[in-house]
Amino acid sequence: MKVLLTGTSGNLGSRVLQSLLDLNLVPASDLIISTSSPNKVAANAKQNDIQIVPGDFTNPDQLRKSFANSKADILFLVSYPSPSVDRWLHHKTAIDAAKQSGCMKLIVYTSLMFGGKTGMQSVAGVQQAHIKTVDYLNQSGMEYAVLREGIYAESWWLYAGFQPHPLPQGEKGKIEFVVPDDGPVAWVSWDDLGEGTAKILGQLATGDSKWIGQTLNLTGPGTSTLQDVARLVEEHSGRKAEVKLVGKEKAKEYHLQDGQKEEWLVSSWVGWFDGIRDGECEVVDPLLGELLGRQPKGIKDCAKELFTPH
Repeated sequence: MKVLLTGTSGNLGSRVLQSLLDLNLVPASDLIISTSSPNKVAANAKQNDIQIVPGDFTNPDQLRKSFANSKADILFLVSYPSPSVDRWLHHKTAIDAAKQSGCMKLIVYTSLMFGGKTGMQSVAGVQQAHIKTVDYLNQSGMEYAVLREGIYAESWWLYAGFQPHPLPQGEKGKIEFVVPDDGPVAWVSWDDLGEGTAKILGQLATGDSKWIGQTLNLTGPGTSTLQDVARLVEEHSGRKAEVKLVGKEKAKEYHLQDGQKEEWLVSSWVGWFDGIRDGECEVVDPLLGELLGRQPKGIKDCAKELFTPH
C-alpha cells in the first residue's frame, strides 16, 4: 500500500520517515510526502526519489486534489503544529480530503498522551484539538488508528518554564522552574517514538489490520515529575535547580514580564499543568517497548544528553 506522510519536517515526522527508510518498513516507491514547504523536504526523501505533493492544510481545494492525485491508500496525519484548539479544523480539512480522495482507505493520526488512558477526557487545553479530531474520525466513516505520542523528553525545557536549551556553558547561578503545578509524566524520546510509529505504519502498509480502530499509547518506561527533572539537571549541569509551584496566574504573569513570549502561547502553556497535576500524563504502556524490541528511553536515560551544558 502507498502511504502519504504529513509533518515530515517536524521532530516526530522526520524520525518516522528516517525509520521507514532505514528499516525498510515501506519501500521508498510506496511513500509520498505531502508538504506546504517543498524547500524543507529532508535530503533523505530526495535521495530516495520519494514523490512530493502539495499539502497546505489551510487550502482545502488544493489538499483534496493533491490527496486524490497521490493515489495513496493510507494517510499518516501528524497533528498540526499549534497548541490552539483551532488546529483541529486543519485536521478536519485533511480528514475530509482523505475521505473525498477516492483512494485513501485508512487514516493514522498522531494524538498526545494527555487525558489518561483514553485521551478523550482532559482538562488541558492542549488536548482539546485531539479530542475533537478523534471524535470526527469516529464520525467520518473512514478506517483509522490513533497513535498517542508520549510527552517528548526533549521538550523538558518547555514544561520546566521555558528554560534555555541546551543549557549554556559557563553559567553558575540557580536554575528556577517557575511553573503552575507538577505531576508525573511518562517522558519518552523522539527517536523511540519515531521508530515505534514507523513500525506501526509499516505493519499497516502490509495489510495487517490489528491496529485498525484502536487507540495506541506510546510512552516512556516510567514517570518523572519536574522535581525529578530538577534533580537530573543538578546532577548533569552542576547548578542548583529549584521548582517553584506558583499557580496559573502567577506563572503566566512571570513568563510574560520579559516581553519575549507571546500571550497566546503562555496562556496555553499554563493550562497544560491542570492535566499534569491531575495525573493525565502518568500512563505507562508497554506497547512502545514491544514494538522496538527494547525498553524505550525515558528522561532519565536521556539526561546526560539533555542536561549537560554545551
